[in-house]
Amino acid sequence: MAQTFGKEWENGLRLRITQNEGHKPKTRKENHIMKNKKNILTYIVAALAILVTSASSSLGVPPLQPPQNYTGMLTHGEFVSCDGQVLNPPPYSVDGTWVLNIDMMTQAQVPPPTHLTMVVFRDGSQYLLFPNIELTPTSLQDGVYTYTYGPQVTVTLDTNTTPATFSWHVEFDDNCTLRSYQSLTYVGVAN
Repeated sequence: MAQTFGKEWENGLRLRITQNEGHKPKTRKENHIMKNKKNILTYIVAALAILVTSASSSLGVPPLQPPQNYTGMLTHGEFVSCDGQVLNPPPYSVDGTWVLNIDMMTQAQVPPPTHLTMVVFRDGSQYLLFPNIELTPTSLQDGVYTYTYGPQVTVTLDTNTTPATFSWHVEFDDNCTLRSYQSLTYVGVAN
């Protein structure tokens, strides 16, 4: 038989205690053991969840790469005439420097955002300066990063070669009315 004790206060709160004759209250030691069992079970479930998550996210996926900086020199320019022939000798000599800042890779096989700074010299005089322009990611395949800058420019970094090679390729759409070539490629190597 259960006994019920209670008290009601003026503010409407009630306290009710029920005691069963066949049930004895747990001791502190029994409560402590039950609490430890619950904690151990929680730790086991958490550890399994971490293992499953890390194992499933790493299956067949290469590790993500940290941000990378490539710097190098432009070594030469390649120019193609409107007839599709490589101009030799080229209309002018090309040299300069380039810096490619590739952000942290967050998805496998997707090139991360990239910024390019490039200084181009034409016949020994400064010709172009691109200060920290943002390139649009296009593809990443077997260590070859491809980006675009506007509708006419393709930038490629091939990390499979030693040193890595860089190219800035432009396809002009003016049908050779402004210059004697329809495309140019500035080529360089990483330091």
